[in-house]
Amino acid sequence: MFAPSQPTVSLDIFQTPGSPLTNDLAGLSRPWVRDMAWLLHAPDMAALGCLGRPTLAELGLDRRDRRRAWLAQQETLDADFQRQRLKRRSQRLGIYHETLWQWILEQAPRTRLLAHNIALREKGQTLGELDLLYAPTPGIDSPSDDRKADVFHAELAIKFFLGLPEGPGDRHDGARWIGVGSFDSLAIKCHRLQSHQLPQGLSPVAERQRQALGAAGSLQQRIIMPGCLYHPWGQRLPLPRLANDSAEQGLWCHRSVWPALLRQLPEGTAGHWLIKPHWLAPPLSAPSPLAALEGALARHFNDQGKSAHLLLVLPSSKQCRVFVVRDEWPPALPLPPPGLLPSAR
Repeated sequence: MFAPSQPTVSLDIFQTPGSPLTNDLAGLSRPWVRDMAWLLHAPDMAALGCLGRPTLAELGLDRRDRRRAWLAQQETLDADFQRQRLKRRSQRLGIYHETLWQWILEQAPRTRLLAHNIALREKGQTLGELDLLYAPTPGIDSPSDDRKADVFHAELAIKFFLGLPEGPGDRHDGARWIGVGSFDSLAIKCHRLQSHQLPQGLSPVAERQRQALGAAGSLQQRIIMPGCLYHPWGQRLPLPRLANDSAEQGLWCHRSVWPALLRQLPEGTAGHWLIKPHWLAPPLSAPSPLAALEGALARHFNDQGKSAHLLLVLPSSKQCRVFVVRDEWPPALPLPPPGLLPSAR
């Protein structure tokens, strides 16, 4: 078991949500539209030597009034979105994240979705899949934009990694930041994106697929990977080399120390229980008192629940994501990827 050496909550990890996101969420009632608003502002988790998520300007949503009007319009398209989402026949968070970006790139003023989940096949064998192909469209502000000749290949991931004070590599190694399921890590995911997913987008079979789709033009690649990095409660770890300094950060603790964590929170702290796939934007409902959360946690772990994802809210309105995991966690450590990744710093 990995236990923090200093059992004191770092309240400085609680942050006030950025005003652009807070303003955009005002008036939005559909959870998927709120999640989409969160994605428009969420920083990429890692810096991997290529473009990250499309900027608001690239999407044509950099003006606040235009963005808020666009988000309000999406609220009226709930039935259309739900039909698109049901086509995937999956409740997995990663699939939901893909569907949201497909919708964004199809509906945003300055982009058009060319294709998604493009299977790469050769001689009857499936070699892989490209997540997204999209292209910019000239906007009303600059109708002769040179970018219209570009085609973008984007690979998507949304990740929530818990940091270990001890583990593979040195204290800055991404292999020490692992998923709740203990089979993935920041190092593994970044290695796969760099060594497999992006290169296959440059392969001859991918080029033939782009031509077949009419997606000719200069190819640019990007990785869209928001998420959160969780420090063990009471111990602020150094961020891994691969991480962006702006990556969202939270806390994690074992179930047995959750009561001790609660005792260190200011009176009046409340929280939300985050339910998949809506782990992105803060819920619209008012947060519950900590006593109610504690009762729900007790029932959850008595029923053999493995983890719980919470969003705690201080009386000052500062927030922090918290993962509560079983005392036996982690049951195993994922092996680091082969070779060394280039440092992003």
